[in-house]
Amino acid sequence: MHGMRRRVGLALTAALVLGACSASDGGPEEVTLPDVALAAALRPFDACDDLLEHVRREALERVGPYGLEGSYGPLMFEDRAMAEANLGAGGDGDAAPAASAPQAGTDYSTTNVQVEGVDEPDVVKTDGRRVLAVAGGKLHVVDVTGSDPRLVSSLELGEGWGHEIFWDGDRVLVLVTADGGVRPALRSGDAWFGGTQSVLTEVDLSDPASPRVLRRLALDGAYLSARLVDGVARVVLRADQPVGIEWAYPEGSGILAERRAEEENRRLIEESTLEDWMPYFVLEGANGSEEGAGLLLDCERTHHPEEFSGFGVLTVVTVDLDAGLGVTDSVGVLAGGETVYASAENLYVATNRWPEAEELEDPQTDEGFTTQVHRFDITAAAATDYVGSGEVRGHLLNQFSMDEHDGHLRVATTDGAPWGAGDASESFVTVLARQGDALVPVGQVGGLGRGEQIHSVRFMGDRGYVVTFRQTDPLYVVDLSEPSGPRVTGELKILGYSAYLHPVGDGLLLGVGQDATEEGRRLGTQVSLFDVSDAAAPVRLAQVGLGSGSSEVEWDHRAFLYWAPTGLTVVPVEEWAVLEQGEQLSTGAVAFTVDPAGTIAELGRVTHQRLAPIPRPDRAVVPPEASPQEEGVEPGQSQPAAEIMPYDYDWGTQIRRSLVVGELLFTMSERGLLASDLGSLAERAWLPFPA
Repeated sequence: MHGMRRRVGLALTAALVLGACSASDGGPEEVTLPDVALAAALRPFDACDDLLEHVRREALERVGPYGLEGSYGPLMFEDRAMAEANLGAGGDGDAAPAASAPQAGTDYSTTNVQVEGVDEPDVVKTDGRRVLAVAGGKLHVVDVTGSDPRLVSSLELGEGWGHEIFWDGDRVLVLVTADGGVRPALRSGDAWFGGTQSVLTEVDLSDPASPRVLRRLALDGAYLSARLVDGVARVVLRADQPVGIEWAYPEGSGILAERRAEEENRRLIEESTLEDWMPYFVLEGANGSEEGAGLLLDCERTHHPEEFSGFGVLTVVTVDLDAGLGVTDSVGVLAGGETVYASAENLYVATNRWPEAEELEDPQTDEGFTTQVHRFDITAAAATDYVGSGEVRGHLLNQFSMDEHDGHLRVATTDGAPWGAGDASESFVTVLARQGDALVPVGQVGGLGRGEQIHSVRFMGDRGYVVTFRQTDPLYVVDLSEPSGPRVTGELKILGYSAYLHPVGDGLLLGVGQDATEEGRRLGTQVSLFDVSDAAAPVRLAQVGLGSGSSEVEWDHRAFLYWAPTGLTVVPVEEWAVLEQGEQLSTGAVAFTVDPAGTIAELGRVTHQRLAPIPRPDRAVVPPEASPQEEGVEPGQSQPAAEIMPYDYDWGTQIRRSLVVGELLFTMSERGLLASDLGSLAERAWLPFPA
């Protein structure tokens, strides 16, 4: 295997003469871009025997004394970071309200989503009457119809990390990733296996005072993300290694020990069954009784590329919330998965393709770093179908790097490795179209931000907005009205960068990111208002600094609130301060209004820190290296703890989400829910969540 272009089974290439933008002069120029490799459409296996033969054959070629190449043993926790960093995006999972019920967007806000009508899971939901909040491993049901929020009930959700929910009518779907062993062993005798699993829990909310768990579905693989359209959820999972093989390891340090271990591993492969390679599921009732179990994927619904691409299995599970939790349909590919995006008709899963070390001349810029994109049709109510795959040069930033419009998929990527931009790196916007079973590039513009990497992307109709950064922040405006000839029409260079872009009016974009010096040193969170109505001349109308820290909005757009009826915008912030007494972290949320005339006015700030004080001991011992805090008190003696530890910080008071219900602004942290006046931000009521 020598380069990605020769690795793909169906080597469709496109030597396209496309408009490109050069960062050096900001203007378009005619260039012939390098060939762009395409992933062939994946093929389904004809039968289970074919699937088993395929994985056995590939495994025997790669097995050694320590298992498969790239295997790190049965206890694999590397997906934890991916699951936490790629926890979908929030949305509103409520059923369509009756005429007398509160209206979304008018009476209450919904969680920030990328595509209107495509719901995404989050840690808080509301229907204008109740708020469902996930905090402390519990689902809290809060009545917000009165003057003060009232806790109705709390339901323990079980172990795991990254709990998220969908809400549709009287059904709540809880999604979580857990280490193996949290749920009962998926197969008897496999209690040794500690790989990553996912658990879906169906909760009946018909009686808000007594929510009930109806079913739990345990699945092999890490939960990546999910989408909900018209009450049907598509849950995306990734299992990176064989789920049922316990590899042998050398019992000693010599060559003979390694040979014996490899021989044992070859025997394990030759005697393996499908259950050892494919993800498994167990469905349990409310009382823990087993209602179903088996392989998660049918062999004929499992697809693979022409050439081997790993033993990982990417699975999309379809869950109809009206029909209840269960495995009624699933489709998968023998490939990885990292980034999930969905329109109302199609779901896309992208993954970085990591080249072999010998393929790279310069790991920072080599074209061997590519992104494969798999497309699934989600128009059917009870099924998800694999459609085709494509491949683009470079790597994605996040889900906003993909967008579907008028039958085309637009993808923004930066050349080279995801961990940093090299001097020769550049960014691209590539337009893909379906041709048969493949996603084929029909247009591309490159040369964006040479020596930089993408920090935010927003596609809106026939335009794309791309922010790159290394020392300054070029905001590029890309005209995509002609898919075969995308072109850069405008560019704005300013200090700092925007990590998230949000439309706030006709021709206006609000950016949340970091201010920076001319050398690129970050100074703290800032919000910027851009006028992009003239595609050839974008202008920054206003800029406001929010402190020297950072905001969760910079990496998770669910934390952002924009309330269109009043222009209210809320951004959580965290700021470290170095005082004479030591280091202190302050946290809260900044509320401001965005005026279409081009101004940003701060309304005020809210915080949960003083509302949820940290429990302290009455007395504490002064550390030997500390200065006495009271006259006559020596190191090693005791004195009031509050005088020794005045800056202890409770991480649970970080404001995670903001939402509007009626005339109230609610801010949520792990510790509770704060109601504030929507206009003045005056505190109305504090509701602590039970521990």
